[in-house]
Amino acid sequence: MAPRSPSPCPFSAPSMLKNPDCFVGREEELRFIKNQMTGPQPTSVNIVGPHKIGKSSLLWRFYQIRKLPRNNSSPYAVIYLSFQDSECQEENSFYQKIAQLLSEVPIIQTKPSLVTAFQAPDWNRSTFAKAIRLCEAQKILPVLCIDKFEALFQESYREKFDKGFYDNLHSLIDHSAMMLVLASLETFDVCRNKYNLTSAFFNVGSEWLLEKFSEAEAKKLVELPQGNIVGARPALTEKNQQLALQWGEEHPVRLQLAGKYLWEAQQSGKDVKWAKQKFQEQSRAVLQLQARPKRPQKLGQWLRWLVWDMPIWIGNLTKNFGLKFDEIFTWLIGLIVIIVLIMFFRGIIPGDIVSDFFKKLLCNSLGGLVGKWCDG
Repeated sequence: MAPRSPSPCPFSAPSMLKNPDCFVGREEELRFIKNQMTGPQPTSVNIVGPHKIGKSSLLWRFYQIRKLPRNNSSPYAVIYLSFQDSECQEENSFYQKIAQLLSEVPIIQTKPSLVTAFQAPDWNRSTFAKAIRLCEAQKILPVLCIDKFEALFQESYREKFDKGFYDNLHSLIDHSAMMLVLASLETFDVCRNKYNLTSAFFNVGSEWLLEKFSEAEAKKLVELPQGNIVGARPALTEKNQQLALQWGEEHPVRLQLAGKYLWEAQQSGKDVKWAKQKFQEQSRAVLQLQARPKRPQKLGQWLRWLVWDMPIWIGNLTKNFGLKFDEIFTWLIGLIVIIVLIMFFRGIIPGDIVSDFFKKLLCNSLGGLVGKWCDG
């Protein structure tokens, strides 16, 4: 098959999307963040969603839009940073990084007093609060888009970022001197209960649950670069667009991966089978999915598959529902499940015993989620 187009691949995965030509959709989310920022009183936002759903790309896109020249004179100083950055792993260096980024914002650079404030040689909680309140006096709202916020709940961070850190942030956002747009895997309510957090910081702001793309957004993505580049046409053939939609299941990263490998197959003359295999391998790696062991061909391989590989795979599935065992116990649980099912289908044990077995298994692992059913 001849290459369809010499143009570069418009699909980018699995890293954060920084190229605006690769970003599609999320218009409602971007509008929501903007409305929280420009309303009568700025309200901080917590963007919540599972791994690789597009939280980082959303925050970066919002930051990109606010950096456009047309926004240079607006009273909003929007910056982006991540707690994965080495500069953000200590409280004082975190403040210093914010100061550096804010000092580069055009609206800040027009205010000599703010330029001086953000050039302070040493940064601590008090220095940071004074600089932010000086922005407030100048009628400028610093908007901090902070990614990977859940890193702060790791044990190595929790001593460095104590209750006083959160209380200081709460005071600034409570007085509308600053706004935060935070991305995290779990809601603040869940985090507060899980880590026994007592600061009022975790009681404020709005939440937005980031989910898969809509059907229209998914279609727009597989048609890239059409729509994002003037005069461009889709990089994928119509057939491959449909395949990308099927494989991607409206998940942003899966769609990007499907598009990427189907595009590579087009360019190099490889078949769809190759593209699908590469897509499946990378999807499992990126999204940390468990691959079901393939059925072997020889008797010895069959025995290993039945008594080791398959039980491990089933046991890992049970761990995803909350069970916490090491590998040997994981293997044992999976093996027991297989034996019970075999005995049921062979008519050795009745259905009510099987039902009781799985009920106890689920109740032990899901407890609180199915409490009433377990009590019944």
